[in-house]
Amino acid sequence: MIAEQDTGVSRREAWLLAARWFGGLALVVVVMLALASTLRAPLEKFGRAFVESFGYAGMAFGTFLADGFHFPIPPQFYMFVAVSSHASRLPSFGAITLGSLLGGFAGYNLAARLARLEFVARRLERSRRAADQAFARFGYRAAIFATFLPIAYSVLCYAAGLNGLPRRVFAVLSLCRIPRLVLFYYLVQLGWSWR
Repeated sequence: MIAEQDTGVSRREAWLLAARWFGGLALVVVVMLALASTLRAPLEKFGRAFVESFGYAGMAFGTFLADGFHFPIPPQFYMFVAVSSHASRLPSFGAITLGSLLGGFAGYNLAARLARLEFVARRLERSRRAADQAFARFGYRAAIFATFLPIAYSVLCYAAGLNGLPRRVFAVLSLCRIPRLVLFYYLVQLGWSWR
């Protein structure tokens, strides 16, 4: 009942969101297990070739494109490349995190510029009012809650820019991205190394 009063989310909706979130996490592990058990040798070779050709800068740039411009290859691909190639964890994770945060910032800025166009602004009036109400009511908690939704980070960044989310609130949203990246990196590694 508290969840309904505080957030306007029914108990059923909260359970569905949680099920989608945990289902997505389980899917990452299952996909990694399947790849590791069926295609380990060729994928390790591919991962090493990627790292040798593009290095950590390639991981950062790929993640930048994924989270900034919703490029079709998701950030988890670069985590997979790092894990399957046995690249050093800390530089790999650092490159992926840097690329993700810079990409998110680029997407946020691009969306904010688009929102200034008159025909775009007219179409956003209703969603902007809803965003303003959410942030007036919940403040930074709204940004933190949004990061736990099963929504791609790039989409959150676009929505934040289009709806005029202040930079300081966007910074909170972006900082909340880091634990999510840690979790996904761990799950990719867990699924790949499971024997």
